[in-house]
Amino acid sequence: MSGVPEGFEPHLGVNAFVDHVGPFHRRDGVLGLRIDRRHLNTFGKAQGGVLMTMVDFALGEAVREAHDRPRDEVAAATVSLTSDFLGTVSEGDWVTAHTKLERLGGTLAFVDCSLVVGAREVVRGRAVFAVLG
Repeated sequence: MSGVPEGFEPHLGVNAFVDHVGPFHRRDGVLGLRIDRRHLNTFGKAQGGVLMTMVDFALGEAVREAHDRPRDEVAAATVSLTSDFLGTVSEGDWVTAHTKLERLGGTLAFVDCSLVVGAREVVRGRAVFAVLG
C-alpha cells in the first residue's frame, strides 16, 4: 500500500532530523507516517528507532499544541521517554500517533502516545518534557 490517507497534510520544516526520518503527515492532531524500505531493519520490519522518533516527535508536538502560548514560542525538550513495543510494523504500513496530555505544568509536561497500525496498537510511549521558552 502506498500514499497518504485523505485529509492528512505534509508536516514538514519542524526540524531537519524529523524531515529526514519522515515525511510525516498530520490531520486533526494525529501524526502519520507511511513506512518505506529505508525505515526497515535487517528483519524487514520498521526499525525501533524510527518508531521511537515518531513517538518523541508526536509527544513534543502535543505539548506545543496544548500550551496557551503560540506554538512557535514554545520549546519542549525530552527529559525522559519510555517505549513499549507491542507488535511489528511492516513496509507499507500507515502508522498513526495518538497522544494524550496528562499534565501540563509551568516547567514540565507529562504525555502518553500510542502508535497504531489499523486497529492494532504497536508501540506505547510515555514521556516527560521540559517546557522551555
